[in-house]
Amino acid sequence: APTQSTSLDRPPEQQNSVSTPPRPPLMQMFEVVVPAGVRPNQQFSLLANGQRVLVTCPPNVGPGRKIRFQLPISHNDASTVQLSYEKIKDGWTRTIRVTDMKFQWVRMDENGEIDVVTQERFDVKHSAYTRKLHFLEGNDPRMRTGKLSLVTANESSVDSSVERNGREVVGYWEIAAAHQRGSYEEKSAWFQEICIKRLRVEWSEGHMRMNVRRAHLLHDSIDAVMSLGREDMRKIWRFEFIGETGVDAGGLAREWFQLVTEACFDPDMGLWLSSSTNQMAMRINPASEISCPEDHLIYFRFLGRVMGKALFDGQLVSGHMVRHMYKHILGWPITFDDLELADEEYYNSLSSLLKVDDVGAMCLDFTFTEDALGTNKVVELMEGGSNVDVTNENLPEFLQSNLKYHLMDRVKPQLTELLLGFYDVVPEPLLTIFDFQELELLMCGLPTIDIDDWMKYTIYQGEYEAKGASSKTCKWFWDIVRNEFDQETRARLLQFVTGTSGVPSRGFSVLQGNDGNIRQFCINGVSKDFTLYPKAHTCFNRIDLPVYSSKDELREKLTVAVATSATGFDIE
Repeated sequence: APTQSTSLDRPPEQQNSVSTPPRPPLMQMFEVVVPAGVRPNQQFSLLANGQRVLVTCPPNVGPGRKIRFQLPISHNDASTVQLSYEKIKDGWTRTIRVTDMKFQWVRMDENGEIDVVTQERFDVKHSAYTRKLHFLEGNDPRMRTGKLSLVTANESSVDSSVERNGREVVGYWEIAAAHQRGSYEEKSAWFQEICIKRLRVEWSEGHMRMNVRRAHLLHDSIDAVMSLGREDMRKIWRFEFIGETGVDAGGLAREWFQLVTEACFDPDMGLWLSSSTNQMAMRINPASEISCPEDHLIYFRFLGRVMGKALFDGQLVSGHMVRHMYKHILGWPITFDDLELADEEYYNSLSSLLKVDDVGAMCLDFTFTEDALGTNKVVELMEGGSNVDVTNENLPEFLQSNLKYHLMDRVKPQLTELLLGFYDVVPEPLLTIFDFQELELLMCGLPTIDIDDWMKYTIYQGEYEAKGASSKTCKWFWDIVRNEFDQETRARLLQFVTGTSGVPSRGFSVLQGNDGNIRQFCINGVSKDFTLYPKAHTCFNRIDLPVYSSKDELREKLTVAVATSATGFDIE
């Protein structure tokens, strides 16, 4: 977090002033041979100077012909830069598009090449979508408006540089290099340094005093934050609780962020609900307009701004969200499997339709019945959906409509405001270095995990039921978790198995499952014939752990499973 002054009227330490941005990049010309099988106007991926780039084959050029393009490189050695999240071949990854220098999602096949198979129809295994937020100028100059939609993942793009006042302050080559900083700690430190030294408004150019009454904290905070322009969101804030003695040297700011986010995420407020699969993860209440009739959308814009400001200032928020919310913030691909964490029972119901010989006999139509505070409301998933029967022929469209409705459309107005508020503060290109699990850790902090409590309230099934924690593989598992995994990797293991890094305040003894009942952490022993890698069942807080022959094999397979859980890669 930024170093804070001990006075409301004094700037922070001089070392946090805006630094001089790096020198403009050098441009380097590359010459490549068009690979076999590539057609004119078709995209193909390659490594240029260590960077994964996306090139479009020019018209009238075929395989074997040479083409040229330019890329910016840093003044330092750029040969080690490679834009990727994990060195796993099969899955979605971001690459740079040389035509306009924007980051774009591509899906890689098992050979490490771009999967050029175009899925004209929805496919539960391969189809993915990302949110697209189109910014518009609103009537109030302090607030932008925007239009939110879901597009196929390879159609979305993000700028690869950041500008401030019309001048580039963070270049593509820096962001690409930050991808390769390795650890979560290194990437988060780089992000924080950029926010503080290059994007934060200097004290001498203006700063904000936030005076709030503790008894009216949320009301006063909304009035204050929503009166600010976007530039004000990047100024240094000083907090004062009216009527209380105390100088904001950082403690009051931490308390303010904790209290206001706690209030917004409180289910009694009516804006958010606990996820059906994990009581620690919050989801937007589709009926928030009914639960919170005082312009509920203002609260979501406010919360988005507060979360963005917390991230910008290195503060923490008090509330974990469901997985696809972090994906929406990052513009990360969402897939059919994300429905499982949103509504496991409905996900299983939809999945079962893929095994039905005659779907038409199920008497379904393109509607969904929404429960709004005890009142059933029939929602059409497409225009005239109540008059369209679901058949084997249109089943892909029915599944696609459900994915789009459950993961975006049912809360689109609220999500739009949350994202608009968030990006009033944080430039989206900077977040491309993180995956959605890292974003949760960055916003909520690394949890303090009591390993003894974790072990005490773990149950064992399958191959491990007889011996429990005394089973050889389980002994290896806990030894690795306790003595080899660092705090971040333990948090990622929790995310892998339970869907969130959050730990209940009363410990693992009250960990809940998707039905609201206590479902303790479970290690289920399976044969390696069933799966080579550990598999997670987040709805039941269960990990299927194969019976490995050595501790080294367990370490390798567990590390890969945890690492790839954020990428959507297939590790079978």
